[in-house]
Amino acid sequence: MGTPTRTSIDDPEKEEQKLDTLAQDVEKGTEEVTLQRTISGPPYSIFTPRMKIWIIFLVSVSALISPFGATLFYPVLNVLSDELGVTPTKTNVAITTYMIAQAIAPALIAGMSDASGRRLSFIICFFIFIAANIGLALQTNYVALLLLRCLQAFGCSAAIALTIAVVADISTSAERGTYLGYATSGILFGPAFGPTIGGILAQYLGWRSIFWFLAIFAGVLLVIFVFFFPETCRAVVGNGSIPPTGVNRSIFSYLQERRRRQESISDEEGAPPPEKRKFTFPNPLMTLRILGEKESCILLLYNGLFFTGMMVVSAALPDLFKDAYGLDELKIGLCYIAVGTGCLVSSLTMGHVVDWNFRRHAALNNMPITKGKQQDLRNFPIEKVRLQVGVPGHVIGTAALIAFGWMVKYKTHIAGPEIALFFMGFGTSTAFNQTNTLLIDLHRHQAATATAAINFVRCLMSAAGCAAIIPMCHAMNPGWAFTLLGLVYAVLISVVFWIMKNGMRWRLESEEKKRATQDGH
Repeated sequence: MGTPTRTSIDDPEKEEQKLDTLAQDVEKGTEEVTLQRTISGPPYSIFTPRMKIWIIFLVSVSALISPFGATLFYPVLNVLSDELGVTPTKTNVAITTYMIAQAIAPALIAGMSDASGRRLSFIICFFIFIAANIGLALQTNYVALLLLRCLQAFGCSAAIALTIAVVADISTSAERGTYLGYATSGILFGPAFGPTIGGILAQYLGWRSIFWFLAIFAGVLLVIFVFFFPETCRAVVGNGSIPPTGVNRSIFSYLQERRRRQESISDEEGAPPPEKRKFTFPNPLMTLRILGEKESCILLLYNGLFFTGMMVVSAALPDLFKDAYGLDELKIGLCYIAVGTGCLVSSLTMGHVVDWNFRRHAALNNMPITKGKQQDLRNFPIEKVRLQVGVPGHVIGTAALIAFGWMVKYKTHIAGPEIALFFMGFGTSTAFNQTNTLLIDLHRHQAATATAAINFVRCLMSAAGCAAIIPMCHAMNPGWAFTLLGLVYAVLISVVFWIMKNGMRWRLESEEKKRATQDGH
């Protein structure tokens, strides 16, 4: 009876009750509410700024295994076709199977991480990825290549979902744009330099060295995460004040707990004693449930379809540049630097623009921002805040995609397609990151599951696109193939304005239905 009740944001039920009360007060016209739209209580995360930087750095580097697993492979597509005695189209199937597995795997691992912790999920991913790459380095036939590529994707694809989930664990909506930008810079570093590294390895050490490199890289990450990565999952450690146990506990967590005991911080914040947590078996249906929500479903379809453009260009580039410019594996690998650099520039700069736009709209809506406290977004136009920044990226990415196709078709100087690749990477990444951030805002208590839904949709769409793009280029030439895709994107931008106009209303209606369902039970 005397146990203090926890009312911090890491308790979802208490938070929802508080939000309901705030919403009712708003409907009654209470003036005080406009000054109390930041939820009171302990800080959203007790991790220090320096510790947050360390966490973001680790997850950013860990997320490299996904794009590295995909893109180091690109420069040797032609070599593998000759080595295994299959056509380039069949070799491209290895990309398709990889993406299909990449779509399914996060639905299993990400759901587990939302309930049982991020550390265990990361460790499982690294073990699977290492085993798959050792197998790929030793395989000698086409069927083994396809099967092991699926296992490789299963091991690395959840890393992206986990990375974005960790950002949601430790950052509020007001600062999430910047943190997510830095965290995803690792994801986008892969497309920038992965093919170059793959080309160098293939040129001087043979194509098998690519997979040995990936196995060693993941092994180093495994050691670092086992010893030095703290648990951040809010279902396990709350805002960081609940001491983790078992596999959730790292050396850092032990040292942090020891220091906090010395400083008596635990008593002041009223953190409860650690609980023994049961392992939660992954439920992939949680990912599909997000697809059943109106606003989230539209966002996911838009996100996946627009991202497919960059993936099909990456998959087709070796074949297109070999025919148009006669480049070898190393030079083809170097050509990917342009698109990856565009992604990286967007990730490092546009996050600050997103947070600036959040502050601008907060001022317009009389919503004060308290550092370290999560804002009540119920009656805040978060859709408009995020997607306003994504619209210019959509336009730039679409124009660059069409320009790329025609310059390759007419075999202009290679500088032309490379410039187009840079702007395509910048534009696509800008739009993609804003929809990702918005989806996390809508599902911040299930961040990994929401990101798994993003992965599920974009990977299935990209798999279909990668399988079709080379036959399309041969049938109608690269110019018309990419123009057709660009026209689809020109129509698709209307979806962005549709969500900005109606998103908040859909969100409130969805919350009302959930509340009515709960009251009915």
